[in-house]
Amino acid sequence: MIGRSELPISSLWIQTEEPLFWLGGAGHETRADSRYYFDATRRVDRRHYVLQFTLAGTGFHERSGKRTLLGPGMAFLDTIPGPFRYGYATEGRWPYELIFVSFVGAPAEQWCTRIVAAHGHVLDLGRRGPVEALMLSIAHQHTAGTLRDRYLISAQLYQLLMTTLSSLKTAHVSSASRLGEALALVEEHGNDPNFNITELARRVGCSREHLTRQFTRTVGTTPLEYLLRHRLRQAMQALGTGDDKLEKLARECGFSSANYLCRAFRRRFGVTPAVFRRNPGLVTA
Repeated sequence: MIGRSELPISSLWIQTEEPLFWLGGAGHETRADSRYYFDATRRVDRRHYVLQFTLAGTGFHERSGKRTLLGPGMAFLDTIPGPFRYGYATEGRWPYELIFVSFVGAPAEQWCTRIVAAHGHVLDLGRRGPVEALMLSIAHQHTAGTLRDRYLISAQLYQLLMTTLSSLKTAHVSSASRLGEALALVEEHGNDPNFNITELARRVGCSREHLTRQFTRTVGTTPLEYLLRHRLRQAMQALGTGDDKLEKLARECGFSSANYLCRAFRRRFGVTPAVFRRNPGLVTA
């Protein structure tokens, strides 16, 4: 484990007026408890952007009342000082291993601002990808004191930000394709009571957690909720057009039992399936 190292720029080189990407600090750390916590509103550092990437365990980023857990492959990009908090997530069962790189200077700030505007402060960069490799390289070189040339480090920082953008674009395209496949699978298999989110994730080739993150970010709801809404729409249609017994109807619409259908239906629409069947005009999908 390599400890945090945020040296003043002057300790590495004399900062010039050149429009370069300046390194504010970099490190590779492992933290095991909630003492690793920062309120960035109280930081008194020189203004800089920090990209912090989770290698293992779980961290968190909290901004505007929204707290996001950062598992492996997740990162945040934010400005310090700034209105957010970050640190070790007590929900995690394992030590939080992270890499961070901080950027100083107008060119770096312009690109960081563009990334945040397009993708938000929390980024899904994937595990064992090029961003992770570049960040580890910069952190280890910085700690070893081998970053002596301002032009070469500026080039590395620029490469890191461009690689971050490329990874986000690739992830977006891959995610769009994966989500399209997931939506189609829900339509095709959603009425099967044995079809669940674990099976959906398996079929589209990712973990359940990754699918949930991407689904929520793009569709605005979790895949579990989306599947439930699909089944409720099918149930509404069946209730309005047929007179099958509720147990049979529930199974045909993907519910494990009539009791589960009744609970979900009432929670969603405020009436029972029996009441809806008598008066379909009470609710809409």
